[in-house]
Amino acid sequence: MYALLSHDSACEALRFLSARSTLPTECWPPVSQKLSGDQCVSTQREYRQLCEKVDLTSLGVRSAPTHLLVPSQQMRSSGRRAHFHVWSAELPANSCFVVGDDVLLSGPEFTIMQFAGATARLDGLLDAHAAAVAAEARMLADLGLEDHAMADSPLVWEHERRIVAAAVLACEFAGSYRLGMPGESTRYRISPIMSCGGLELMTARAERTTAASRASKAARLAFDGSASPMETALALLFALPVEYGGFGLPRPVLNKPVDVSGYRGALSDRDQVSPDFLWPEMRVALEYDSGGFHFRDEKDAGTDAVRANILTALGYRVFRAAPQMVRSLAGVELLARQLACALGISLDAPDEICALRRRRLYAELMPRQRER
Repeated sequence: MYALLSHDSACEALRFLSARSTLPTECWPPVSQKLSGDQCVSTQREYRQLCEKVDLTSLGVRSAPTHLLVPSQQMRSSGRRAHFHVWSAELPANSCFVVGDDVLLSGPEFTIMQFAGATARLDGLLDAHAAAVAAEARMLADLGLEDHAMADSPLVWEHERRIVAAAVLACEFAGSYRLGMPGESTRYRISPIMSCGGLELMTARAERTTAASRASKAARLAFDGSASPMETALALLFALPVEYGGFGLPRPVLNKPVDVSGYRGALSDRDQVSPDFLWPEMRVALEYDSGGFHFRDEKDAGTDAVRANILTALGYRVFRAAPQMVRSLAGVELLARQLACALGISLDAPDEICALRRRRLYAELMPRQRER
């Protein structure tokens, strides 16, 4: 009997194992197939028996409850130690890692599909929406303004929010950083464990479900090569469509090497440079500077300066972004307008609803960075 780690528990294990370069290499199942109800752990008793044989903390699973997949609603059980999620569709081929005889681990692409397919309780959504509108109305009244409170559809926003959240996770797993547990620092310079193209390929081959559809959209919105949570946040804010709350800028490539070997010794002291954000066809680059978050030491900051100077000497327009610039939505909006000017495009002005979604998107993407 095996346990299939999913959702938050799978994220913990994937982050922990990949940061230590100990992620398993054996995948399962060899072909798409349904979960076997008589073979997977599905009760609190079976979970306790599993824990007597397997130390899940050695896999990085430290939060309670542990999240596991079961094939049907009838097999779910309630308890504080284990939380069971229903996955009735077929498991995509090679979507899980074999950790041992008793444990399977959802791979990064499959884990993203699980989060993308999750649904929120309708009552909670509507209550939160009503409370937000009422709070905005009170604020406007206190300020003596006659403007009406914005009323966006909570179901539309929740749908978009889940796609964006899946895209954020895809950027992490397709990038070179891993978030730590609450209170722990982010780990950098970690090898990617998937690609956005690989995620889109898995969703294309998967059974047609809400989870697969949303994860496919997330794959097209996400970025390979992100080196930090802030790069992920800025890339998504810049490139997401206006109706999602983004600025609709052309998509940059992140940390992609630019060959400058032909200028070595004259304008460059290296063969290639990798700007944080690059629009290669327009020869525009953006560097994010942060001594406290993005860089690990002063040498990294110096490398960024040298990189920017090389690109500038070669005719690139290089912009710089610092933490104090992106601590407010107004600062990000100014930076987006500056980039749009350099890229030769005009930003679409958001209507009232899209402006509300932009504020929500900013709040959704940026809090972790503010805390750090």
